Amino acid sequence: MKVRNIVQVIIFLVGVVLILTAMLFRAEASVEGEKNISVNIILLSIGCSVVAAVIINIFEHYLTLPEVNLLRFLSSWNLVNIFETRSDMNKVSNELMKKAKEIDISSLGNKSLINYQGDLLKNRLRDGMKIRFMVPDKDSEFIKQREIDENATAGEIKNNINYLIDWVRLTKNELNLKNDQIEIKMYTCLPIESIMRIDNHLFVGPFMVKKISQLTMAYQYKKGGNGYHYYKTYFNDIWKDENISQKIENN
Repeated sequence: MKVRNIVQVIIFLVGVVLILTAMLFRAEASVEGEKNISVNIILLSIGCSVVAAVIINIFEHYLTLPEVNLLRFLSSWNLVNIFETRSDMNKVSNELMKKAKEIDISSLGNKSLINYQGDLLKNRLRDGMKIRFMVPDKDSEFIKQREIDENATAGEIKNNINYLIDWVRLTKNELNLKNDQIEIKMYTCLPIESIMRIDNHLFVGPFMVKKISQLTMAYQYKKGGNGYHYYKTYFNDIWKDENISQKIENN
């Protein structure tokens, strides 16, 4: 039995004892007169209050237990938001990018990100920001299948990956960046979920059939919880494993 339950049982029994004691004083009062009536009322009031409080506490505990457990679960994972689409997510992530110091991204190309936030990323890189891109093998069968799954034209995702690779190379040369300030790797395993870490915030979303990436849902985790740690570690494990991911030449 949990300590909480033991304490409640003890308090409940104390209340019952007070009620029984009050009944005893009442019996004596019927013989000896009114001298024990005040004691009887006090003990009975306290006893009933204690018993009622315990009963109410038990009901509240078990009625709210599912909500409490849910809040504890969300708190342990530090899940701060769920977005219906990644387009909604972008409104939050774009704001975070304005002051970003570190960014990790694993996706299927990031062409829309480069088109809409490319200048912002360059400005942050000039101020010392570091960014790592990780993309799947553009020539793999997985990419061809993904193009079918989201009704993309043949070669579209491959072209998006090439677009990102070229942007990284050109940006590095344009800004004369250090090798570790902007990096891109290609991995050979199955495409992992879309992951974007911006400093202490991490966004993740699945790849779904018949939905383009921008129309799939996404989750936002914050540093300090299981979710942030889980996906940051997952990204780093693939990034560091030379059997899975390799730096792209000329970058």
